[in-house]
Amino acid sequence: MQAANHNVNGINLKLLHAAIRFNALILGLTAGTLAAVVIYFATQASIVKWGSESGNYLGLLAIFFPGYSVTSSGAWVGAFWAFVYSAALSSLSYRFYGRVLGTRIADILLSTQPSENPVLKPSVLRLHGVSLGLAIGAIAALGLFLSTSWLVVRGTASDSVHAALLSHYIPGYSVSIFGGLLGAIELFSFVFVGCFLLAIVYNKIVEIRHRQS
Repeated sequence: MQAANHNVNGINLKLLHAAIRFNALILGLTAGTLAAVVIYFATQASIVKWGSESGNYLGLLAIFFPGYSVTSSGAWVGAFWAFVYSAALSSLSYRFYGRVLGTRIADILLSTQPSENPVLKPSVLRLHGVSLGLAIGAIAALGLFLSTSWLVVRGTASDSVHAALLSHYIPGYSVSIFGGLLGAIELFSFVFVGCFLLAIVYNKIVEIRHRQS
């Protein structure tokens, strides 16, 4: 009997992890497409509104989007990079969240109907604050550190006045390797706490609605 239950649980967890991989793919494609559309139309709108001066603001994206320019052809380049970055970050965040959750996935499912299979029954997935904070916080911190390092490697750190403005929101941050590392640690802390509080509020609302259903 125990062996049968173990096999069932093993199958359930495999199905849950497969669902996480599928959801990560869908989230990545959705986020990437949305970001690409936003960058493309923002570039086109900037060209229409400001003409030759349209590159004053969006032109800064060329720092992170190689080949990008505020032109009709550059809009496609920007859309490509926006898709790549957003899709990768969104998918990695979701996958990392599922990976950190591990075998706790089944434990945080709130079922709306009794069933032996937590995958096939109607369920609501509660958020695990620590896992969510670790996943999103790590991705945000890594993104900040890599972006800052890229500016340093390119030799444009001293000219990156807009990136330096982050020091107003992240104390100790500067456009340098050490400043990027310090900023990444602080950003991770901010995001972790934010995600943890978000999970508490979200789970409370889910539990209340679950009792009422």
